[in-house]
Amino acid sequence: MNEVQVNFNNQQYLATYNEQTGYYEVEITAPSKGGIYNTDVLFTDLLGVTTQENVDIQVFVKEKIKIDTNKVFMWIFDYKDFKVKDIIEIADYDINIDEETNANSTIKVLKKTSAKAKDIVAIKQNNQIVFWGIIDNIQNENGKKLYEYILKYITNMFDEKVMLSNNVDNNVVEDGIYRIKSALDTKKVLDVTNASMEAMANVQLWENNNSDAQKWQITKNTDGFYTIKCIMSNKVLDVAGANYANETNIQQYNENNNDAQKWKIERMSGAYYKIKTKLNNFAIDVAYAKTDNGTNIQIYDATGDATNQRFVLEKLEEQIIKTQGIEDYIAKVIKDNFINNKDTYINREYLEVRVKTHTKLQTSVSNVQDNIYNLHTWMTNCTQLYNINYNFFIEDKKLIIEIENKSLDKELIDVKAQAISNYTEVFETNVVSKVEVATDTQTYYLYLLNDRTTTTDATNENRAEGITERVYTANYDEAEQKALDTIQANRYNHNITFYMIDKYMKVGTPIAIKTKESTILDTYISAIKLTQKKLYEYTCGNMRVKFIDKLLKERRE
Repeated sequence: MNEVQVNFNNQQYLATYNEQTGYYEVEITAPSKGGIYNTDVLFTDLLGVTTQENVDIQVFVKEKIKIDTNKVFMWIFDYKDFKVKDIIEIADYDINIDEETNANSTIKVLKKTSAKAKDIVAIKQNNQIVFWGIIDNIQNENGKKLYEYILKYITNMFDEKVMLSNNVDNNVVEDGIYRIKSALDTKKVLDVTNASMEAMANVQLWENNNSDAQKWQITKNTDGFYTIKCIMSNKVLDVAGANYANETNIQQYNENNNDAQKWKIERMSGAYYKIKTKLNNFAIDVAYAKTDNGTNIQIYDATGDATNQRFVLEKLEEQIIKTQGIEDYIAKVIKDNFINNKDTYINREYLEVRVKTHTKLQTSVSNVQDNIYNLHTWMTNCTQLYNINYNFFIEDKKLIIEIENKSLDKELIDVKAQAISNYTEVFETNVVSKVEVATDTQTYYLYLLNDRTTTTDATNENRAEGITERVYTANYDEAEQKALDTIQANRYNHNITFYMIDKYMKVGTPIAIKTKESTILDTYISAIKLTQKKLYEYTCGNMRVKFIDKLLKERRE
């Protein structure tokens, strides 16, 4: 009998003859991807002669069925172990996703649950999570069946004050960047004289000014001893001339791995440390136990327990921003304070942090007072200044937080062509156009231009008009970034609000708005409001619009 073989998508099939139709027929398995597939058909007749033919077969992908429903559900998770407490349908809601104003969201349900303050909620619409939140409080008026939930956006779980840096209180000193403070006066620290970059520069006691001349990379070597390196000069603490005598000077020197550059760090009582040289077990010593700026640092017999040989090691986690990335720093702070805290009672073991990008910046944490700052405020600032985004999703019964420097795909919004209502613009031109950054050595100047770029040229004819902002940072190397942060924080108050039907865009989505006057304005979604209506209310913040556009707008009005 004649035989027909079919080779399709790397699979072999044998066709069978249908006497009713007079055709050879075969059932083949469709691939997962659509497209045109080349198929080999081999026909062998009764005499054994084989004929081959190529046939193109087009495969269509079945369109996914999307079921739209007005039903919105809220999942409630216990804030301690992330177990599901309840799943409830909500009908009346006013959801605000707004990191700039931190607006509350209000959810009304006709069911009593075991939910409590701090519990986590996820709100789903059309099987898509549109809001992650944390319960602030639950209200019930006069015993009615209606319960009103007041929610805050999910990042509010980090609305706590945390320490910028921590005094180390461990028997083993971990690798990292430290400030070495004298027990005589913890405001005084080890410092390279005159911030020198030269070998043999003296090490002294000086008032803490947060300069890189006072920051030391401590690294434990395979032999058990430590190397202590100044991050400014990349030179290490060294006993001058490898001298064994009392009162031998401590200097910075090129790293050469000899015993004069190896140190043993011993834990003392009261969270103090003694730093001994491998040369002869003498310890780093503040000369004559003085606390004056410029007091010499030396080695001296360590047989006693003098206070001038005791030091506090303050670990400077903030340096991670410069050496690894701002995302890594945020992740570490979350882990240290909310996941791996020494007080295990407050840990949230259901949390997991993942860092997807690593953006190194010459910047520092803002709004710090007495070494303490609000983590949530800093995270929000990072979104506005550095485009750091926080994504939340569930995986293996854990709430995953992804931290990423990411620009979303830009959306084009045409006011005249799309279903937009309640379109409003607010203009304001008074902005910071000049920044003076005072440092310990000199002043840095940065000027804003009309196209929102910057220059250090005070005579540039395209300079924008505005006000002057004066700020401070200790190191001149950080002045440029400090000035850029200040200008980028300009609140232009050129905000746009509008409603759209059935189009959901995430906070942070960059958009280009084509106005009724055909002007293109670049901005981003800074806030979203969702209600039981099909309208999404969007607010756009920090308009990236040329000054000339704003001036022309005002003149037209």
